[in-house]
Amino acid sequence: MTEMKETAFIMQNVSQRSLIVMDELGRATSSSDGFAIAWSCCEHLLSLKAYTIFATHMENLSELVTVYPNVKILHFDVDIKNNRLDFKFQLKDGARHVPHYGLLLAEVAGLPSSVIETARNITSRITEKEVKRMEVNCLQYQPIQMAYHVAQRLICLKYSSQDEDSIREALHNLKDSYIHGRL
Repeated sequence: MTEMKETAFIMQNVSQRSLIVMDELGRATSSSDGFAIAWSCCEHLLSLKAYTIFATHMENLSELVTVYPNVKILHFDVDIKNNRLDFKFQLKDGARHVPHYGLLLAEVAGLPSSVIETARNITSRITEKEVKRMEVNCLQYQPIQMAYHVAQRLICLKYSSQDEDSIREALHNLKDSYIHGRL
């Protein structure tokens, strides 16, 4: 309840001048409800153009980048050596998927091997379904994202101080990039 009240306060008092830092929103409820709340809060904050830092373990939230070009995904670097986690404490660009990160943590914490093995079997089945769903979502939102990128670049060109030939060349390159799906 505390998490929801704090989130409600943020959502009711946010402005374009706000800096919002949210850490692990949605952990106090079921996975599906938590994800839905986190996603909808992100969309709300994006619509208000508030600068937001959103820390989460929910890898599916990185799909926001396929819909919103103003979303930037970062991660803290970690290496895996001999099935052990080596934390680098460095912020890096892009999403970083560490296969079975939670299971590796469980091993480090000392959970019984039988529990970890059962968890591996369960997560394997869940992961297969999630991968298929993510592939469909990326394909579904790609045209929307491309159209947004074209519109964004056209607006930049409209207010550009470049000469007519440079703008014509930029428009030609934009058209070529759009036709060949390189946006």
